[in-house]
Amino acid sequence: MTPKNPDILGLYLHIPFCHARCGYCDFVTFTGKEDRIDNYVSDLCREIALYGQGALRCAPTDLISTVFFGGGTPSLLEGHHLEQIFSAIRRHLRLNPNVEITLEANPESVTPEKAKAWKDAGVNRLSLGLQAFDDGLLKKMDRLHNVRQFLDAYQAVRGAGFDNVSVDLIYGFVEQTLDEWQDTVRKTAELKPEHLSLYALKIEDHTPFAARGYRINDDAEAEMYEWARLYLREQGYEHYEISNFSRPGRACRHNLIYWRQQDYLGLGVGAVGCVAGERWENHKNLQDYHRDISDGRFPRTLESLDEKTRQFERLMLGLRLREGIDWPENNPEWVALRSTLHVKGLLEEFDSGPSLPAGRRWRIPDPAVLLTNQILLPFLP
Repeated sequence: MTPKNPDILGLYLHIPFCHARCGYCDFVTFTGKEDRIDNYVSDLCREIALYGQGALRCAPTDLISTVFFGGGTPSLLEGHHLEQIFSAIRRHLRLNPNVEITLEANPESVTPEKAKAWKDAGVNRLSLGLQAFDDGLLKKMDRLHNVRQFLDAYQAVRGAGFDNVSVDLIYGFVEQTLDEWQDTVRKTAELKPEHLSLYALKIEDHTPFAARGYRINDDAEAEMYEWARLYLREQGYEHYEISNFSRPGRACRHNLIYWRQQDYLGLGVGAVGCVAGERWENHKNLQDYHRDISDGRFPRTLESLDEKTRQFERLMLGLRLREGIDWPENNPEWVALRSTLHVKGLLEEFDSGPSLPAGRRWRIPDPAVLLTNQILLPFLP
């Protein structure tokens, strides 16, 4: 039985439409179906209403502190789409007055008019997908924009009044050199965005890159990552999570909800949500999603997480953060593994700062963060 009054802190909304699919993308996205956006937004609002009516065996009573529009390409939404969605949210859920509202944007779909409409609708944080400061690399990545379009988009969102902007970059791309990566990071940092996300290229099954036989050079990726980590620290960015850097006070509050294993709603096609130990994944097919929403049913598959899984996920997510975790002492096997890793220099104990509960915490040391997956293997349930 789901406990009453869960602390639902985050709201994720998936916008699955794209003009084209990037070669590395394995997200739930659809191309050539932009004519369905209006109907999809209506379905999304109906799903919001279902949750407000008690999908969790209780209406959410806590204020939602973050909203995140992910995709896909959420920047395909017009201002009236956002107004429709926010109207449904205000009618059926409760937002914190200081809510962080993020929208992911591809540069080629940003215009000054759109940026202003997003700002007027309530969006207060934008995440721009640059990926590389190099037209040749962007073309090889199957991106639709060029550097000039990114710079125009960046100027447009600043001109619209956005003072919290994140930029996404990808490193380790086939044929990408260390010099090219350094040039990308330097030029991006010169723009002084409040946040940077640096993602290592991954070749997922069933993606165009996998079909082309692309391979990852782990040594090159490690060199690029380590250089960027040190450089961005010199530029005043705090390295608060493995892949994320921010100006002081500008960490992504929404993503911190995931990493701290707090409760969040996930709405839209293919979205994942987790509340009070129950996790769901929505249908990945537009027709199935629409059918269930139209019939007043929740378009999802639900699972209850056992305590062992919850504990491992807390470890897996928390150790991505530089704030680390307070390590429970009630599992002798885990305590022994922790000691072994500590001796090897793969875990470190430290005193919590003023923003964390008092006490000792554990984290992966900076030089070992690229080994996170290997460090976690012995703890797998």
